[in-house]
This record gives sequence, C-alpha cells and structure tokens, in this order.
Amino acid sequence: MYVLIKLKPDQLISEKAKELEELFREKTFNRVVNPDGYTLLMNAQNLFSRSNRLYVVELTDEMNRWFYLVPSEERIGLKNKDKYMVFLIKKDSALEEIFKKIAEGRIAKRSRFELILTTIEVALGILALVAGYLALENVINISEFTNIVTFVVFFIFALQSIKKGYRRRTWED
Repeated sequence: MYVLIKLKPDQLISEKAKELEELFREKTFNRVVNPDGYTLLMNAQNLFSRSNRLYVVELTDEMNRWFYLVPSEERIGLKNKDKYMVFLIKKDSALEEIFKKIAEGRIAKRSRFELILTTIEVALGILALVAGYLALENVINISEFTNIVTFVVFFIFALQSIKKGYRRRTWED
C-alpha cells in the first residue's frame, strides 16, 4: 500500500514524522530519507519478505521525501493522506517496477503502453456486444457469434498476460 502525505508550507517534516513514528511505535518499520530507487527497493524487499502487506508512507514537503516502510497484516489508520493506492502484486518483477515509479515520483501516472492495451480491451468488449446485438437481430448466425466471442475472450486474456505484474486500486479490502 502506498500512501502520500504532502505537508503544508508551514509544517515541518520532522513534526509529522514524529506523529507517524508514534503511530508505528508497536511495529517494525524502516525510515528512508531521500532515497534512490535501489535503496528504497532493497528496504522494501527485506520487509516484504516478513509480511504479505507492506505500507509505504511518503512524507514530502516538496524539498525532501521521507519514506516509512511498515510491514503490517492489519490496517493502519492514516489521517490526512493526499494519495492512497493499493497494489496487488502478481509477479515478482512487479515489486521492482512499483518502487522504481515511487522513487521517480510518477506513481500516479499510467504508461502509454497501459493506456493502449486498455483501449484495445475496451474495443474488443464493444465488438462482442455488437456481435451479440447482430446475433439477436439475426444478421449473423450463432456460430459466427460464438467465433467472435471466442476470439475476443482469447485476445483479452492474451493482452492481460503481457500487462504489468500488478493491479492498482484506490481502496483496500
């Protein structure tokens, strides 16, 4: 889970850090200040091996970026969060990709490749709906309809297999 907390200009990052550390006092956590992508990833992999759920809390005042990495099986109630994302990791390589994006500060942006794949999947879904309507109106027969739907389902699964190894959500179960 990734949580971004942006500080107001009159707030000190150290004061907010004390509040967070008080919240995490019963837990094991790592604090990393202005890390590069590799340092952040190594800390995360170390903690991720202990727990299935890892909170990555970023404090930023536009000059500094402090990260708190907290392995926790139960939810942590964080107040005043500016951004909240949950990543369901399906492939090992996905963790590296996620932390690279976090370190570069572009976690909220979707890649062009991702957008193109999603657009193709939506177009295929519309094709299946149109084929269903045409079959209902007897413009095409049922065997043609099943061929089209089979193609659409196969192609969507193929596209899903080449997508990244994680799913992004803005809520937690």
